[in-house]
Amino acid sequence: MSERLQAATVRWAYRFLLGRDPESDAVLDAWCGSGRVEGLMDGILTSPELAALALAGFPERGSWIEGPVTEEAVGVVLTLRDGAAPGPAAVAELRQRAPSLRVLRRVLLTHPAIDARLPRHEGLRRRALPLPGGEMTLAGDSRDPEFLAAPGLAPRWAALLRAAWPEGGEGRVMVEDGAGIGVATLGLAAGAPAHARLIAHEAELRRAALLAENLGANGLAHAASRAVPLGDLPELMAREGLARLDLLRLGGPGAARRAVEMAPWLRERGTLVLVSFDLAELVADPAGPRARLAACREAFPHLVGFDAAHDPQPLPDEDGLEAALRRVLLRPDRRDEFLLCPDLDWLARYDLG
Repeated sequence: MSERLQAATVRWAYRFLLGRDPESDAVLDAWCGSGRVEGLMDGILTSPELAALALAGFPERGSWIEGPVTEEAVGVVLTLRDGAAPGPAAVAELRQRAPSLRVLRRVLLTHPAIDARLPRHEGLRRRALPLPGGEMTLAGDSRDPEFLAAPGLAPRWAALLRAAWPEGGEGRVMVEDGAGIGVATLGLAAGAPAHARLIAHEAELRRAALLAENLGANGLAHAASRAVPLGDLPELMAREGLARLDLLRLGGPGAARRAVEMAPWLRERGTLVLVSFDLAELVADPAGPRARLAACREAFPHLVGFDAAHDPQPLPDEDGLEAALRRVLLRPDRRDEFLLCPDLDWLARYDLG
């Protein structure tokens, strides 16, 4: 490869391979000032961030993926793939075959020269998952970041539900989107052992298979997995025959935006809402992280964050939002989850121990 780097090449390389924009204009300028395509590809393909994303199935991060397929984007894919700027005919041919940026991204990621450099899963492993109220078993790949990071936020959500529903969640209905391999799902089940239904959605098939295995292996007879995205919530309720919804966990891309869009419907039912908050995704969002978090606070009676020890921290004002954003920034993965709830009566009963 000898193609000199342009800003568009760097930007689209970050998007297609890492799922996000470059951290800053300084990073962009540094690549353009001294780099070439082969150096950019080597730098990204050998990074720990790329390895984690590959093992997680290259999840979507940021709103850029919903944009149009432009000649510029197609040209960059061919440049990254082949190492040289493509001709007009090649750009036109690929643009016709790629109706969306998702398809275009897959064209790049599945190219043999790139696929051969991606890390591979080592195979199924099992580990104990200690949770408030008991221990569960988690199956996953030993190199999968989600498996390695377990129990993650699962103890937090188990403690929350034990406090919110001290009767054990008798008759409660829970729905989850972006469930992954089921780490948080097992936390929800442990926190509400008497729940009536728990329906966990995970669209990525490898994760969905592990999710189903983890629900079955722990004897969760009232929990089920669905290998599809959540989709429209009222339609899901009708399809699944649900008359109530006591908890909704939004763990996929765009969770904060979706929570606000559904807020009137959720408030009417008194639903607890757990919302994923990914700084890498939200930095690329036109609204930005602070505005998205503020919109959640305005749309629901209460917004609650959690500190490093998983203790709940209500966020009633601007100072609370600032502190919460700093806590997310300090987390190694720059991700956290917030609670949107109708009341704070459960706070006095919350006990992570």
